[in-house]
Amino acid sequence: MTDEDVPVQHCTVDEPVDLPTALERAAIEYLDVDDQRTIVIYQQAILMVIASEGRATAAREFVVELWEEPPDGLPRDPDDLVTAFLDELLAPTDAVRTGFEGQQDPEDND
Repeated sequence: MTDEDVPVQHCTVDEPVDLPTALERAAIEYLDVDDQRTIVIYQQAILMVIASEGRATAAREFVVELWEEPPDGLPRDPDDLVTAFLDELLAPTDAVRTGFEGQQDPEDND
């Protein structure tokens, strides 16, 4: 997977989300990097979650990047994996997605 192929999804929610608390409630492994970035291990994939508005403890907008696909070699759609992660992350919160944007395929602009 090249840098251009890395799945990135932008998520906006209606109320601030404490990302570390949501990850703990969803039983998803993570490591805080700083006030805005968190590395996540989800279904053996490595994701980077970056709060783009606010801090990770009160994020209204954040980006999820797939850094490394699961090593199991099973064919999975990377965008579906990131979407499933977002669903699980937000399930234990009261937040509702108000904006959701995946990476655009450059071929779709033809």
